[in-house]
Amino acid sequence: MSSFDSIPHYDRLGLDHSEYEKEIEQFDHLTAYEKLGPIYRVFYRGEDWVCVGGLKANEWAWGHPDRWNYEDPQKGFREVMGSTHVTQMDGPAHRAKRKALKPGFAMSLIARQIPTIDAVVRQFLTERAGETWSLMDLFMEALTEANSKSVLIAELSGEERRKFIKFEEEFLPGITKTAEQRKVYYGRSDFLELKAFVFGYLRTLVEKRLAGHREEDNFQTIIDHKEERESLPDIDEWIPEAYLLLMAGTGNTARTLNCGLRYLQEDPDWYQQLQEEVSDYEPEHLLRGMDRFPKLKATIMEMERIFPAAPVMPRLCAQDLEFEGYDLPAGTRVLHLHTLTHFLDEIYEESSRFKPSRWIENEYPKKAHGTFGGSSHICLGMNLARIHMPIVMANLIRNFDLELDALPDIEVNFNYGARQSSDLIGRLQPCTTVS
Repeated sequence: MSSFDSIPHYDRLGLDHSEYEKEIEQFDHLTAYEKLGPIYRVFYRGEDWVCVGGLKANEWAWGHPDRWNYEDPQKGFREVMGSTHVTQMDGPAHRAKRKALKPGFAMSLIARQIPTIDAVVRQFLTERAGETWSLMDLFMEALTEANSKSVLIAELSGEERRKFIKFEEEFLPGITKTAEQRKVYYGRSDFLELKAFVFGYLRTLVEKRLAGHREEDNFQTIIDHKEERESLPDIDEWIPEAYLLLMAGTGNTARTLNCGLRYLQEDPDWYQQLQEEVSDYEPEHLLRGMDRFPKLKATIMEMERIFPAAPVMPRLCAQDLEFEGYDLPAGTRVLHLHTLTHFLDEIYEESSRFKPSRWIENEYPKKAHGTFGGSSHICLGMNLARIHMPIVMANLIRNFDLELDALPDIEVNFNYGARQSSDLIGRLQPCTTVS
């Protein structure tokens, strides 16, 4: 067994730590993996971190969920959302929280909202046809509006909807900052004003629900199962749970759609095949899964693969661990590169190429696809995201022509805290052949 100090350290070609910190969002983990193997050290946020990546790393990390502390490296969630937020729990407490939230996020319960989500998305896009938009903004507004009419019924005006979106987009980047940086970032007056609005709006909604007002949505289902919890939540626990249903993952899904559509513009033959496949699309078809739309499913899988929304998961060793012959003492800070596998040619041939057909032609190891993480901490909103994606794509491809001002460059990034981005600006024009 080798000691922690013997884990190879990636040296940025002699750059001092101050320069290294500036470039961490562009850190080349793929080269580090190829040169140093599935475990190495980096200096990040003023601390030593161990990076683990590859298929064995995924199997190892996801196979021992209770050996990890997720809360400490992501304290921003606690600072903004409170100590009962699902990301701030580990072990039995985390499992109990997931069980309490399951009535709202189970696929069977989200699937019942498919017709509503589809109708809202279709209407939202249709009403904005011909207008010039950032597609990232367009999709995020459409998804937030759909959620507010289905999984958490909330009468949001356009201005209120955009405030929720701005809060979500401002909140998440702070998670990766140091404690000192977060204090400044989350202490800004504009952020505090947004937070006060969001939490105030949801407090009123939750209080009304707890007082007896009912809606046929997923939040109501969570409330109806409250007696099954070990202890009844107070208002400050209910509010972040309502927020999760309304907002969690909307930005990541919109971003993935945006980036994937950029690549699809360079494959007109595949796009035409998609148009043919969804020509008779109806939302009821998705109630039975996506077997009717294999090419659409393959396209979404490829979007998830090459544009992972959360490509790295930080964690802390809660006890002494060992990986690949190296000791990792309790308290070791670990960056789990759970989507590094997406870019390994030995798993995905020509991994840097956007090629949806690969998902029809091949089968891949389950733990090689890490977009939503794995094990007991797998993304809570995965089922909702996998309803949102096909609904938006099917409606877009079937009902509209995409008219873009330009095809911007796009660079895949799988670093901690680095967002995928492709600034597509353009318009949706109604297809003349679709009624």
